[in-house]
Amino acid sequence: MPTPTSTSQHGAALITGLIFLVVLTLISLSAIKSTSLEERMAGNTRDQDVAFEAAEAGIRDAMKYIATAGLSPASAFVAGCAAGLCLNDPTTPVWTSITSNNQWTSNKTKVYTGAPLKFDATNLPVQPRYIIELIPNNVPAFGSSASTGKGNTSGAQLLPFRITARGWGITGQTQATVQATVLY
Repeated sequence: MPTPTSTSQHGAALITGLIFLVVLTLISLSAIKSTSLEERMAGNTRDQDVAFEAAEAGIRDAMKYIATAGLSPASAFVAGCAAGLCLNDPTTPVWTSITSNNQWTSNKTKVYTGAPLKFDATNLPVQPRYIIELIPNNVPAFGSSASTGKGNTSGAQLLPFRITARGWGITGQTQATVQATVLY
């Protein structure tokens, strides 16, 4: 049986090996790109969750403020907001103008007064802020669920408040806004 000589070999194994390496490289690059995209998506979701939780903490802080401050229509509620206390504008709610003018870090809003919110033992770059709008219609007290805070038999008028809170995420660029209406 004759032995193959160098003139009968054309490098098919080399070409096959190179094609195989190119295909493996493309698969690896695709996997790296997909993994990094998924990592960014998970980070953004985590940041949004932190911002939402911060906004909820702002709502709780505002509810505590309403319960302890003894707010009434004659108190510090003003048109256009001062220190987070706002009279509701019947045509354009105050929270929409604060949002559209990006005034959430101005003196029109109230800063979260609880312990500084942290994530992974690091303070958030911006603590939650909120506004409390007095909605001008008094609601007569009825039923225990609607008169929480003033008692069922007090005969007092319940005041409706709309609380709008803004929270920021870990990066400070992610924002979440939460709103609640309470009768007190």
